[in-house]
Amino acid sequence: MIIGTAGHVDHGKTELIKALTGIDTDRLKEEKERGISIDLGFAPFRLPGGRLAGVVDVPGHEKFIHNMLAGIGGIDLVIMVIDAAEGVMPQTKEHLDVLELLQIKKGLVVITKIDLVDKEWLEMVEEEVRDSLQGTFLSESPLHFVSSLTGEGIAELREDLARIAETVSARDKDAPLRIPLDRVFSIAGFGTVVTGTVLSGTVQEGQTVEVVPPGKELRVRGVQLHGENTGIAQAGQRVALNLAGLEKKEVIRGSVVASPGFFGTTRTLDVKVRLLASASRPLINMSPVHFYLGTARVVARVYLLGRDELAPGEEGFAQCRLDKPLVAQRGDRFIIRSYSPMITVGGGIVLDERPQRHKRFKAAVLEKLQDLEKEDPLPFVLQKLKAAQGGTLGELNQLLKMGTNRLKEILDRAIKEKKVVLAGDYYVDADTREEWAAAIINKLEGFHQEKPLLPGMQKAHLRGALPRKVTGRIYDALLKYLKDKGLIETNGELVCRKGFSPMPTPAQQKKLEKMLEIFQKEGLNPPPLKELWVLTGIKKEEGEDLLDCLVYENLLVKINEEVYLHSETYSRCLEILKNYLQDNSSITLARYRDLIGSSRKYAQALLEHFDSCNYTRRIGDERVPWKLLNR
Repeated sequence: MIIGTAGHVDHGKTELIKALTGIDTDRLKEEKERGISIDLGFAPFRLPGGRLAGVVDVPGHEKFIHNMLAGIGGIDLVIMVIDAAEGVMPQTKEHLDVLELLQIKKGLVVITKIDLVDKEWLEMVEEEVRDSLQGTFLSESPLHFVSSLTGEGIAELREDLARIAETVSARDKDAPLRIPLDRVFSIAGFGTVVTGTVLSGTVQEGQTVEVVPPGKELRVRGVQLHGENTGIAQAGQRVALNLAGLEKKEVIRGSVVASPGFFGTTRTLDVKVRLLASASRPLINMSPVHFYLGTARVVARVYLLGRDELAPGEEGFAQCRLDKPLVAQRGDRFIIRSYSPMITVGGGIVLDERPQRHKRFKAAVLEKLQDLEKEDPLPFVLQKLKAAQGGTLGELNQLLKMGTNRLKEILDRAIKEKKVVLAGDYYVDADTREEWAAAIINKLEGFHQEKPLLPGMQKAHLRGALPRKVTGRIYDALLKYLKDKGLIETNGELVCRKGFSPMPTPAQQKKLEKMLEIFQKEGLNPPPLKELWVLTGIKKEEGEDLLDCLVYENLLVKINEEVYLHSETYSRCLEILKNYLQDNSSITLARYRDLIGSSRKYAQALLEHFDSCNYTRRIGDERVPWKLLNR
């Protein structure tokens, strides 16, 4: 777990951490010279009972609030530090606002430097502190009085921290890796080292990770926790990584080390934003603000989606458009500071890290965002599933970044609630399944109207009604779904609406009879199709439909694209072949031609057709029986 400090400049945060851990977190020369923290400081802290925590010491000066915000977002528990001599000060209040906006749930309050004040003064400060904390998450938290100089109260504080630490929920070590980086530096002989808090997942030596930005995959050369080589680190720990092949200039504070392929950058976020009640003026639509998320800091323009302005103390849905890309995830908390002067004015939560651009005052958009605002992740999963038009568990995990176990639990629940269906290993939301089903039915209806003589549509052609990403297995499952509902019928490779049968008009019936008469009369010497259209006076397109109708009714047999035979002629040719092969082990093309009394062209077309039906098998220049004799 990670413990963070908060509080006004020079209120003794760094000295308190030194008293607790024995480590001075001020590492910069300027910090030593000026006696104040400028950047983030870090220390390991062995709690009573043996649990190892990481401590993030943040600067308290208003000029370095951006550094404070880079470190405070990943903490599990906060120590709010207040000087006994000065009491509650401006940065005490601002830091408390930040903690509230970031929804930090656990913490305690420490009044430091008690060796510098008398008892009466201390009682006054305690009363002021308690009044200031009313209505905040720290209002019922323990209050400790310590002196980092004399050590008074330090032992009791350690014990209380250990007690609260036991109530902190563990982070998800099985989710995709995500480490927002707060430091980047080089060590001679080792190369580039990055540090950060592991928000989710696990990282170990030898693993391939992705640094975003720049979006570069690298091998983890080494893993350290608090200066010790451990080879592995997991969610909730402070980690230092030595990444092979990474140049220091390629990474900035705000970059993220992540599982490859899971996290990309975004410049648009759907959010719920809240303006502090203490804000001096409303937040006007399209206002520019300084935007802090994780360790990243950018400028954002806030597009209010349901109103023109947000008054102090109010909250509303918005879309933030960023001047630079950053890595975000649904559920991330952020802080906004006014563009000028730079004062913390609000914050909120990310509802969607990769949304479409919205038009303002659209009821459908606001309804979707209301769904995403709920703690239940199912609406978010359903929205993303629908936008992606389904996916496998692995594909959806990359999209949603929840971890496969948690995501599968949500999808299984959605299946039980009949909001999601599973086709093979492919999940699709029920609405999308119905849209696909409707697309198939509409295409079939159109086909039957356009080609009323044909018994059905080829499965391969019907599949064109669906998005290209729909695999054959999903398509077959969808056809089964429609068949089970009694909406379609299948016959081999043909699909038709339930109960459909070709219904030729009287004029078409006459043409069918004329064509059939020609094929019956000509037997094994049917006219080529071009001649057939001339003989019958039928146009090619209509004639091809009529041929298919005759084939469907088993009156003609299609031998290949150019040759059709009357079914009686076909049966006779097949019987001749069968009788011959009962007495002979093979047959040649020439012999078969003589047996049926036809030309080489039609004899060859028939034998190739029989091969395709698995009646015979060609070996060299001869055919041998395969399934014919069992027929």
